[in-house]
Amino acid sequence: MNPNYRNTDPPTSALAGREAEANGSARQHRAMCFQTVMQTPGLTAREIEDSLGIKAHKRLPELRRAGMVRNGKSRTCTVSGKQALTWHPNVGNHCAGELA
Repeated sequence: MNPNYRNTDPPTSALAGREAEANGSARQHRAMCFQTVMQTPGLTAREIEDSLGIKAHKRLPELRRAGMVRNGKSRTCTVSGKQALTWHPNVGNHCAGELA
């Protein structure tokens, strides 16, 4: 996986990103997000977060960059009430075992 922080992020964000990778929580959260997208395609990031009780807004783009998920059409999110992109499995490209 690429770094889970931007060059423009404050140093504390970079530290948190490195720690999340080092302690395995980022990998675990990616696996949880991927499993949810596989089981329930078409959810928004906020709906996934609500379902899992974790923050998914960083993990989902990481999965997209890895080719494991893709965005679908936007729709009104049941959590935020705002228009939001949906998330779908990118079937046939990767499997859950490739979440490193």
